[in-house]
Amino acid sequence: MKLGMPSLIEFNTLEQNVKLCHDLRLDFIELNMNLPICMPESLDYKEIRRIKKDYGIQFTIHLPEELDLSSFHPSIRRGHLERCKETIEWANMAEITTLNMHLNNGIYFTLPHQKTWINEQYQTEFKQVLYESYTNLYTIAESTGVELCIENTCNFHLPFISNALEMLKSFENFNLTWDVGHDAKANYFEEPTFMRFKDRIKHMHLHDYNGKSDHQELYTGTIPINDRLQFAYDHDLSVVIEVKTSESLKKSINQVRNDFVVNS
Repeated sequence: MKLGMPSLIEFNTLEQNVKLCHDLRLDFIELNMNLPICMPESLDYKEIRRIKKDYGIQFTIHLPEELDLSSFHPSIRRGHLERCKETIEWANMAEITTLNMHLNNGIYFTLPHQKTWINEQYQTEFKQVLYESYTNLYTIAESTGVELCIENTCNFHLPFISNALEMLKSFENFNLTWDVGHDAKANYFEEPTFMRFKDRIKHMHLHDYNGKSDHQELYTGTIPINDRLQFAYDHDLSVVIEVKTSESLKKSINQVRNDFVVNS
């Protein structure tokens, strides 16, 4: 198991994130491409490799959250797919092997008594374009040795998303990120999906949930943090302590080191 941190919005440079990661004796930083400072255009892959060598830390990547590889609009889908390809190629040059990404739910219509997802209403078409997109992505990822990990966003229990995951498991390099805070926010309805795909989980986002908000400091909410850490240890996962401020990160790391004892 390796412990890492997210890139923090309070910092304006990668160097500030690197310093905190090094000071906290963490293993890696997840570069969040929603932040301009973490875009490939802003980072020389040679600089990433230098940092890895000088500081002994690794990196993972969080792809932009707006990506929609199942968009019914061909030009939009092609653009999002191209961004993924560019990032995979950059990650390969930077010697980064884990890319985290969301599976976009798409748009819903609000009806008088319910909301209806367009991707569920047009599930055949949704699965077809999604399959085509991932066929492309997984081929590129396999050729570069990069692992794509699909993260739950309180959506793995939705039938059309669950069916899509069942379809994607046919790819040998289909992998998942277990975001335990999102799972808790969804009343743990996503957990059965993860237990079904236990051998495909490679990455974890760890943060607490207090009944109202996720991304809370560890051990301050309702999630069995030590159970999740034990799972990560048993399955040799990379774990992002995905709290959003340096102060809550410091407290969370300290609590993990004080409270978590490996059950071997």
